[in-house]
Amino acid sequence: MSGLAIITEACIDTKDRACVDVCPVQCIYEFDPAQRQLYSEFEAGSGEIANTHGVTEAIDIFGDGLLYVNVDECTSCAACYQPDVCPVGAIYPEEAVPDGATITKYNADDPHKGHDHTFFVAHTRSVFAD
Repeated sequence: MSGLAIITEACIDTKDRACVDVCPVQCIYEFDPAQRQLYSEFEAGSGEIANTHGVTEAIDIFGDGLLYVNVDECTSCAACYQPDVCPVGAIYPEEAVPDGATITKYNADDPHKGHDHTFFVAHTRSVFAD
């Protein structure tokens, strides 16, 4: 299954960044509170900035505790939400983001099974200011 990547609550304060390394278009961003901007790196932790974006006040909900996907840049390649990439199962294709229903399929490693993750679909779109 492919689709736009959505990072959900399991990423909060984890930010493993393995997803950054597998992303072919550097569409996964981290928030820099000192600069009040989102940035993506060519390789996680390299300091080599690929892209930057301004932010809206929606960023203040999670701030730098979460990674963000720019869905306008995401190619739906599915690399970041493969089971062996995110160690906490925080990334889903947009059309498969769990809604809390008992029949909903969750990533095996997602510690928040049973939670409604659909908030993160709108939140992902609302943090980027262009």
